[in-house]
Amino acid sequence: MRPRFGTLEWGERINGVLTRSERFHFLRNMAFLAAREVTDVIRSKVGLLKPVDLELSDLAPPDTRMVKDAEEYAGATHTQDLLTHAYRTYYFGAMLGAYYKLKYDRESHFAAAVLHDIGLTESRIAPLKQCCFAVSGGRQAHDFLLDRHHPPAQAQVVGDAISAHLNLHVPAREYGEIASLVAKGAICDLFGFERRKLPESFKSDLLHAYPAGDIRAALQSDQELATGSRLDIGRKLFGGLPERIWIHDIE
Repeated sequence: MRPRFGTLEWGERINGVLTRSERFHFLRNMAFLAAREVTDVIRSKVGLLKPVDLELSDLAPPDTRMVKDAEEYAGATHTQDLLTHAYRTYYFGAMLGAYYKLKYDRESHFAAAVLHDIGLTESRIAPLKQCCFAVSGGRQAHDFLLDRHHPPAQAQVVGDAISAHLNLHVPAREYGEIASLVAKGAICDLFGFERRKLPESFKSDLLHAYPAGDIRAALQSDQELATGSRLDIGRKLFGGLPERIWIHDIE
């Protein structure tokens, strides 16, 4: 049985370089997100989208050793703007999880969300041109959690979620809730996907707690990327992140 596209096992093959069929899968995921966003716009205009009535404090990560270890590691390895993106990824994902009424392990979600871009930091375990940063980042987070004596099953879930988040569309029924919510949170923060399912007050409170800063500079690197990886393909198609991110307009 072939490993699922985007997981750590999949990344072991050729460090996250896509085959022709996987490139089609990746592009299809992009098309799905665009179509869903159009549907959300229509549903929002006719009053069919009902955001969940929750506040930032309702979604705070649990006070556990895994949360503290992941938070400490992210604080030591991330720039400030990359770190606030990681926190927003967690909270956007958690709120969308509430919208979809998903049940999941909140500490695993936090660990995966706060470390999902560790492959872009100076602490990365592989050069960007050698390995897809999501794959190497998933390996790094997985090994970090094992080194801190966290359960192997949780470390695997976190590593797979980080590795898979660059698929963009990560269905919970195929990848599990943690992977799905990390991807949802990250693309919501960067591109605004599914933002209409979130309360306006929540978005404002989140940006006041974790300001956007120069997120574009924090995420983009001048270094050569692994040819044929998901980020490489995305940048060649769309030129990277937009000049102005939607969250910059939240008051």
